[in-house]
Amino acid sequence: MAVSTPGRWPIGSWLHLIRDQDSAFGGKLHHICGGHPDLKDEASQMCLRAIEAFADRYGPDRSVLVVRSAGRVNVVGTHIDHRGGSVNPITVKHMWLVVEPRDDDRVLAKNVESSQFPDEQFRISDCLPAGEKIHDWDTWCHDEFEKRRHDTSVTWSNYIRAAVLYFQHLHTNDDGRFTRAIKGMNMMVYGNIPRAAGLSSSSAVVMLATEAVLRINALHIEPADLAEHCGRAEWYVGTRGGFSDHAAIISGKPNAILHLTAFPMTVDSAALPAGYGFVLANCLVEAKKQAGARNAFNSRVAAYVFGLMMIRKNFPEYAGRLRHLRDVNPEKLAVDEALILRMVKSLPMAASREDVLKTMPECEPEVRHVFRSHDEPENGYPVRRVCLYGITECLRAEMVPQCLRAGDMKTFGDLINTSHDGDRVTKLAGRQRVPVDNSYPDERIDALISDLESGDPERVSRARLWRQGGGYNVSLPQIDTLVDTALASPGVVGAGLVGAGMGGCIVVVVEEEHAPAVIENMAEQYYHPNNLPVKAEVVTPVGGLCTMDV
Repeated sequence: MAVSTPGRWPIGSWLHLIRDQDSAFGGKLHHICGGHPDLKDEASQMCLRAIEAFADRYGPDRSVLVVRSAGRVNVVGTHIDHRGGSVNPITVKHMWLVVEPRDDDRVLAKNVESSQFPDEQFRISDCLPAGEKIHDWDTWCHDEFEKRRHDTSVTWSNYIRAAVLYFQHLHTNDDGRFTRAIKGMNMMVYGNIPRAAGLSSSSAVVMLATEAVLRINALHIEPADLAEHCGRAEWYVGTRGGFSDHAAIISGKPNAILHLTAFPMTVDSAALPAGYGFVLANCLVEAKKQAGARNAFNSRVAAYVFGLMMIRKNFPEYAGRLRHLRDVNPEKLAVDEALILRMVKSLPMAASREDVLKTMPECEPEVRHVFRSHDEPENGYPVRRVCLYGITECLRAEMVPQCLRAGDMKTFGDLINTSHDGDRVTKLAGRQRVPVDNSYPDERIDALISDLESGDPERVSRARLWRQGGGYNVSLPQIDTLVDTALASPGVVGAGLVGAGMGGCIVVVVEEEHAPAVIENMAEQYYHPNNLPVKAEVVTPVGGLCTMDV
């Protein structure tokens, strides 16, 4: 039997709307693309191709829903969303979903680029426990990941499964019966967000699937809660990130930099001053969340968790006010920056699992739960440098809207560059690239405290917390090379890593007239010497997630 869903139209009607430049579809796409006709034309052609592929693979006599998502480029506020820190992203590029509901619970996932994304399918009821409800989504996701760790038959559809299974889980009784059975779907996906490049192409798929599930099943989630739900849903794929990527995709605005803060979620935005733009450059090393990088990502999150526990224990007079790492903040605690550095100094430079358990036996159940998400780091958890990065990145992220509104591009660039310095693994020394030491031994912290307490304006300025990069260390030599090439180019304000790290892209903020020269310099100094295609381009912020209701 046919399933009625608001916003569904026959394929023939969609084709007519898309080809008519003056239609309601064209008007909505014009707004999404910020009035840029070339971006609108590109998006329109992609949507057309997705609908034609759906008709070819599923049949032309269908009524379908059309959903659009986007990738995100986080400019400042990296690796901190899950610690309560703010992020400052833009949304770029497009991902389309053409979908129809089924009258069973089977989900068919197809992609226009079928050679890269083979057809996959699953039954919702087969993927969830029989006869019982999932009471701990986090633990269940971990167990499921371990079961399929070596199963190569399921790949990209895990991001669709994440959304579908999560929302079915929310609508399940304790006895395992569905209070609302999520309908199956026939799906066709197509996008131009580079995958494994730090642009959240995976979260873009989760958001497409989420929007389809909500619309097709007439489910309501409060907008303020949706990003958090989607972040939890994505735990299914094995990572333990936050939900800022999902919030950015939901809230994306054309020609704007978002300012998003979690716990509770707030959304603000500011425009990049006239005359400036963004260059996105891909180092062409893939940042795969489901490969070995998962351990690196999750072990650093663990270092955050353990570090905050230790600060609470070492400074009990502030423990009740330290709910998130972002709260280790001089303004929030009404203390000077030197005390924050003393808190950081109280943390171990590295700690084994045995060390963590001995230090905090009272937290053993929580600590052991965190251990489950990753293998033990060979050299221990780098608690001090990771926490210093997180504490100071939270401060940097809060400064962005003020800088943009004041037109203070010098400070804005310093924020981006310092953020990347905390991720660096190499730097240039003359003509050679050498390893970076991002450790903070006692004497280095003592020197910063001495500078802050000196009363000398120059010393105080250079020791300010926001100027300390810390050491998250998830860059690569290739990424550092692109960043240094950009920073040596005229007109560049700042450049830094995008995404979780271990590969992917950098973003460059540059005076628009100099953007072509930046790309040319990257071609000459990185892409051509390494026999790589040039994957650097100017990008423009576009709108975020939406169903094309026209």
